[in-house]
Amino acid sequence: MRQFNKSFKTVAFVVFLIISGCVPVQHNTISKSKKIKIALINYEMARNIIVHKDYKNLANAFKYLEKAQKTLKNDPRIYYLYAIAYQLRGNLKMYEFYLKKTIAADKNFFDAYNALGIYYFSLGEYQKAIELFTRLIKNPLYPNADIAFYNRALVWLKLGKTKRALEDLRNAVIFSSYTNPTYFKALINLEIENKMYILALKDLETMEEHLSQSCFTKLKKALCYIKLKQFNQAVDELNKVKNTAPNCLEEKNKLLEEIKNDNNTHD
Repeated sequence: MRQFNKSFKTVAFVVFLIISGCVPVQHNTISKSKKIKIALINYEMARNIIVHKDYKNLANAFKYLEKAQKTLKNDPRIYYLYAIAYQLRGNLKMYEFYLKKTIAADKNFFDAYNALGIYYFSLGEYQKAIELFTRLIKNPLYPNADIAFYNRALVWLKLGKTKRALEDLRNAVIFSSYTNPTYFKALINLEIENKMYILALKDLETMEEHLSQSCFTKLKKALCYIKLKQFNQAVDELNKVKNTAPNCLEEKNKLLEEIKNDNNTHD
């Protein structure tokens, strides 16, 4: 009987050890949570260096990313920061490599598509750039379609496809809710360059409606009226230019001189 009790106690002790073996699992879970927190801290440390273009500490950014990746593994945010870090270092091959890895890890990592499109544009690989910007435009989840339209318009211009560039610039204006002067200026300048003065005047009116009058709108209106031989309207617009900025006044005087010379020619 004593032998039985002794055996029972031994078995019970073994069973207790086996059951107790579940306890370290809880500790592992806590440890994993801590690891993730530490990894995120390392990520933020790296991001802070990269975003502020702190070249002096760029080597440390790579170290922080390496530590973060050990826990976060296939995290697209890590890949994207690696890409930007390599860009700052001037290693564009690795920049491209990590942008592609970012997209592979997250098909909706929009900044990577845009960055890769701009990179291909800079290399003169225009078709690749167009494909990337088009994917952004077609993605209903992408909140900044205006950027993709604008960037694609620049590619169309390089390819000499003015009509498509104009369409994309108009879409950029619309999708920005008429709030971005850069899109307006690019559209209007292209219209004027292609002698589409009536359209340019219309878009200048729209620009003023949404963004108010400016030296740009007044001067461009005057230029359009001059090209249309409507000199009185041109002078009216130029008289509204009160801006004392040297470049604005210089352009105003040039246009007034152009009106004067044109009138003398017809006298």
